[in-house]
Amino acid sequence: MLCLTTAAGSAQTNSDQATATLQSGDKVSVFYGKDALKYACEAARDSGDVITLSAGLFNATTIQKSLHIIGNGFVKDEANGKYPTIIKGNWEFKPAEGEEQVKTSYDGTIIESLLHYDDDYYGIGGIKLRGKKPLNSFSFIKCKLERAFSPEVSTRNLTLRQCVVTSSIDLRYNSYNDNFYIVGSYVTDMGNQNANDIITIDHSILRNSLDHGKATNSILGRAASGIMAEKCIIMEGSPDKVIGAGNWFAPQYSDIFKNDVTDLKWSDDDGHFAIKDPAEYAGTDGTEVGIYGGPYPYNPTPATPQITNIDIDTTNGAEGIIRVDATVEAQTED
Repeated sequence: MLCLTTAAGSAQTNSDQATATLQSGDKVSVFYGKDALKYACEAARDSGDVITLSAGLFNATTIQKSLHIIGNGFVKDEANGKYPTIIKGNWEFKPAEGEEQVKTSYDGTIIESLLHYDDDYYGIGGIKLRGKKPLNSFSFIKCKLERAFSPEVSTRNLTLRQCVVTSSIDLRYNSYNDNFYIVGSYVTDMGNQNANDIITIDHSILRNSLDHGKATNSILGRAASGIMAEKCIIMEGSPDKVIGAGNWFAPQYSDIFKNDVTDLKWSDDDGHFAIKDPAEYAGTDGTEVGIYGGPYPYNPTPATPQITNIDIDTTNGAEGIIRVDATVEAQTED
């Protein structure tokens, strides 16, 4: 019953009922309210702890530890009992006082299954990675980021997997990105890229231009001269500017997409960017190019279980047993 009671809280949308559950070794602690994430982070060890967030609204905070933070997803579907975990405000990740870089566990820092937005429309807010030395092994998985994502420090092994970035990834403030891997994701803009960035985009959609790095099995709005691309659909541009084979240039939207797509603007509709003929537009691995093919096809359903329906029979049964029926949904990772 304890597990069901905690999970059932994921169906709450009232921010006052928002909960953050901290798993620190063998100890479990629960924090409540809009600042629950802040309190859980303060109570966590320097690395290795897990914070699980219910649905609801949480204030962003400054995180100076290596943690695995798991939300309830970013999709709101009241008909099916799905509610998002929302992080609001300027969210910073930076070293602890006196430390040169964020402490990292073997798996690094992982942010999973939540929606981030900020009321600031002028580029001051958003998500910022900061520090004096490169930030290592930082991952966003199945998140929707609606404000600028700004690594303001050099990064190594930065990953966006099955994410949606409806604002921009702003790289102007850091020196380099070593192994910045974007897979199964949608990104509106990769502005201000550095010449020495090592960026790999696979089975993703980039609405605007890729200026540095390599793209495979993806859909790009444009590609700068000299870009490495293989098996990509490039909506604007000509073959003489791109290095690589098997690409498609300047096709009609109606020839590519199954649905009525007229540009690469993001839509929350299921299967919006599905390919009309996956055999014709197959990538290097034989699956369709874009976000629905590859090793991590886009799917916003969290890997952690979500209770989509729960029915509790409060009638006392034999020996005081209460009957609980629950429907749980999760995406497998294999």
